[in-house]
Amino acid sequence: MTNNRFLTGFGLTVALMGCGSVSGIPIEKTATEFAETICSNAYKCCTTEQLMNNASAGTTEAECEMKTAQDFRNHLNTMQDSETKGRSKFDQQAVDACMAALRAAECSELTMIRSLAGLPACNSTFATPLVAVGGKCGQDYECIDSVCQKAPGEWEGVCAVGASSGASCVTDHCAQNLSCDPRDGNVDGDEVCVMEQENGAACNDNFECKSRLCSSSSSGSAKTCMAQTAPQCFYGGGCSAAGGAPRLASLLVVGLFAAVAISRSRRSRRKS
Repeated sequence: MTNNRFLTGFGLTVALMGCGSVSGIPIEKTATEFAETICSNAYKCCTTEQLMNNASAGTTEAECEMKTAQDFRNHLNTMQDSETKGRSKFDQQAVDACMAALRAAECSELTMIRSLAGLPACNSTFATPLVAVGGKCGQDYECIDSVCQKAPGEWEGVCAVGASSGASCVTDHCAQNLSCDPRDGNVDGDEVCVMEQENGAACNDNFECKSRLCSSSSSGSAKTCMAQTAPQCFYGGGCSAAGGAPRLASLLVVGLFAAVAISRSRRSRRKS
């Protein structure tokens, strides 16, 4: 759930992971603090069954902290590479605001959202984009009011407006605030860009709804987005835990920072 490029700047990433003090971003401090706060809340508020859906949650709080911190380190090193290239600027104030919100959050709040992006203060890319349309990019969060369009198999691309709502996203990246919806997870080539809808809005499938529940009432066949009735877990699933729009929360589990800089404009796939 991606735009995180695991091999982006691989040599630099390995070097930075070996000596975090070289980085301008406080990688170790940020990774450790987020991991401790997230995992403490996860093991206090979520069930074992919910956490099993997220490999980064581990099977104990200590394992969760270890895996989650490593996810953050990986993504922060990618962000440092981006900042070094002059493509984005790490937003420490946004990180501080998210951290404060996480520390203050109650279980009643964290079990009503399906990702970190559900907390308004954490629905952020944690980076200021510096690349205009047409400029070279590697990540969505580097592009000003646009997305990073890449050719198949390429790690680098150019910032572009992206495909509009209802347009095919089989080869094109969806525009900002849109997600690529595989209408039938078993059929290739039917993917279209959609805007995630609030509860009560008309829908065709779960992926179109922020709640991830699209259902018809007993009185008719028309489907609408509905609120989940079962308790949720903010860190209970790979894609959902990672956030939801190319932001910290969305990049988190595939790099831990991505719900969010990713769901917003990333091309994702699902199976029915």
